[in-house]
Amino acid sequence: MRIAVVALAAIVGWCATSTAAAHADEGRSPSDTRPLVLLAQGDAIVASAPAAPGDPPEGAALRLRRLQIGADGRTAYLHARGVLEAQDADAAGESFAPVAGGRLAGPLRVTEAFLSWTPHVAIHVDAGALRVPFSRTRQVPDANLRMPERAAFTRTMAPDFRVGAGVGGDLGAMSYAAAVMSSSRWIDGDLFDRGAMVAVRLAAEPIGPVGLTPWRRPLDDPWTDWFRFGHGVSFLYGTLFEPRSIGAGTDAAIQWRRVVVTGEYLFLHAPSGNQQGAVLEPGLTLGPRRLDIVARGSWQRAAGGNGWGAGAAVTLYAPDPRARLQAGFERRTGPDPLGAASYALLRVTFAID
Repeated sequence: MRIAVVALAAIVGWCATSTAAAHADEGRSPSDTRPLVLLAQGDAIVASAPAAPGDPPEGAALRLRRLQIGADGRTAYLHARGVLEAQDADAAGESFAPVAGGRLAGPLRVTEAFLSWTPHVAIHVDAGALRVPFSRTRQVPDANLRMPERAAFTRTMAPDFRVGAGVGGDLGAMSYAAAVMSSSRWIDGDLFDRGAMVAVRLAAEPIGPVGLTPWRRPLDDPWTDWFRFGHGVSFLYGTLFEPRSIGAGTDAAIQWRRVVVTGEYLFLHAPSGNQQGAVLEPGLTLGPRRLDIVARGSWQRAAGGNGWGAGAAVTLYAPDPRARLQAGFERRTGPDPLGAASYALLRVTFAID
């Protein structure tokens, strides 16, 4: 508890110091890419009744939710990145959800540690610990989530990071990513002895740019008044929890002026049974993109039946975009045997990337 309190105070102080420094240094844009990668998130949990993996601990508490630190370097054709992460344990005492990868020991893991070669914008080749190109929700960085936590079914069905090699690129109105990866959730001596999986994601933006975080696009964006949408499809095959797992998904994002709506559907087939889930998140940004309001509706089906969820969140971005304050709640039911779950919390985020 004391550690969490000190961490929260440090984060808040750091945010204030960084904001002042940004105003003092007018010659440097806060959005410039820096060699340092840093993400610190602290939670004040108002109330929590957990059920699914990744749910906050029961009751009310203060905690350091997540800490990431690493380095990022680029040349004309090469991009190297390495990020180490530590997470607080969830209600079940586990630091990571069952599908989470890159694990080292205890609460530590590697999220991204790769070398990428980009001879042209239409192609880049990557090798190392990579983000799995499956599920739109999984492609959004933790610092930029509109709700404090991802939808529960994505935390149980969609893998986040694995070691492997991949290729991707931007073709203008379409982007693509594909990877062959180790199925192991651990980085150890048996990394390549636990099966493999293949993941592919295609995304199209036929009218104009949307991106993964359209609610963060500036108001002076020349596309602001255009009604734009993006559509993506994902596919996965291999060993997830068990061999011969097949995953498929479709997603969409709509933006028009201050309105942003995102949605996703995932289906996972495995020899032991099928799972599927869907989420819809309509939202509105107010002011000069400083306040983001979003609602969530979700559905999940597994062997135990159907489960439903609803929630909402408000995110306040500081003048320095690296600092933000978020308040959110969510209420879910089932599917059995998970039962009902809920949380309400306040989160402070500081991010450099």
